[in-house]
Amino acid sequence: MTYAETVFKPDVESKATWIELDASALRQNALYIKRFLSPHTSLLAVVKANAYGHGIREVAQVLSKEVSFFGVATIDEAILLRKNEITTPILVFGSLTPEEIELAISAKISLAVSSFETAKQISTCAEHLKKRALIHIKIDTGMGRLGIPAREALKIIPKIYILKGIDLEGVFTHFAQGEIPDDLFTQYQIETFKTLLGNLTQLGIEFPFCHATNSAGTFNYKEAHFNLVRSGLLLYGIDPSGEWMGDSAREIQPILSWRARISLIKQIESGESVGYGRTFVAEKNTFIAVIPVGYSHGYPFSLSNKGMVLVRGKLCPVIGRVSMDFVTVDLGPMTRNINVNESVTILGEEAGERITCEMLAEKAGTIPYEIVTRLNPQISRVVVNE
Repeated sequence: MTYAETVFKPDVESKATWIELDASALRQNALYIKRFLSPHTSLLAVVKANAYGHGIREVAQVLSKEVSFFGVATIDEAILLRKNEITTPILVFGSLTPEEIELAISAKISLAVSSFETAKQISTCAEHLKKRALIHIKIDTGMGRLGIPAREALKIIPKIYILKGIDLEGVFTHFAQGEIPDDLFTQYQIETFKTLLGNLTQLGIEFPFCHATNSAGTFNYKEAHFNLVRSGLLLYGIDPSGEWMGDSAREIQPILSWRARISLIKQIESGESVGYGRTFVAEKNTFIAVIPVGYSHGYPFSLSNKGMVLVRGKLCPVIGRVSMDFVTVDLGPMTRNINVNESVTILGEEAGERITCEMLAEKAGTIPYEIVTRLNPQISRVVVNE
């Protein structure tokens, strides 16, 4: 049976393009990461940016019983999870307006804090609501973005500690280059964070959750697991470093496949061009397929004349410029049994061949994160292998 003959769920059968999420692979990725963790260390699944383009609702529903926390960037993402009956604790990494802080406290959503002023604002709001606010204090040990500078933290955190209406649920830092094994700067960040934790303990200030590592750091710096690790891209089966970090991550599998249906098949003759700007001119007679996917869907324009699509398990090159709603691929001289409306694979596996996110990122001159986070959220997501 060819992939085109596979029976899909009814909500996908009529779609020109859709994204499949492999629930089994996602769970296995989470379980594998958890097996690698230090004893008593829990897993926070980062699902910000629509779960890195995969679909925040679908991913969270699959992982709700596998992880201890979800991490999001905005209050809107957190509320979306709550509306979809996700009861797992949620941490918002980004900054919020006063109205959003009130909403977060009411929904028992944890907030990241990078300054005393923000903590004071949260405290005032919590007192007004007569509720307790959960916060995770972020420490800047070298990332240079959000966070209380480590050199100032020992003075500021005790001031936050005595604020009313606040529970210090967590403290965390963020590695600047955790994807590099045995990196001296990352080791410096770890030691800085550990020293701060030790000094705070002496002051009687401790946190239920301490976390530092992202996906890459989880495998490269086991000494920094503490009791919570944050995993994003690796959960989705995408290598955050650009090349697999040794055998430790070999069992991680991509969970996303992007499919589309052929809109048109036709023959072009030698000398005829395809697409805007006539950047492709056929050197010989060939057949082309028009695929209803373009940069409005998240397929990078930079893959013009560089990308590839799987048709019946065969890699077919993208020819001409990527346009807003379409790409064109070269089928070659033979099109036997290939039909309009037949499904092809933009990203993922088909008939033993695979187009990976890393492959597309390399050809597009970008990073894997950008490939998936740009996937249009309006593309239907369907969970398979439940």
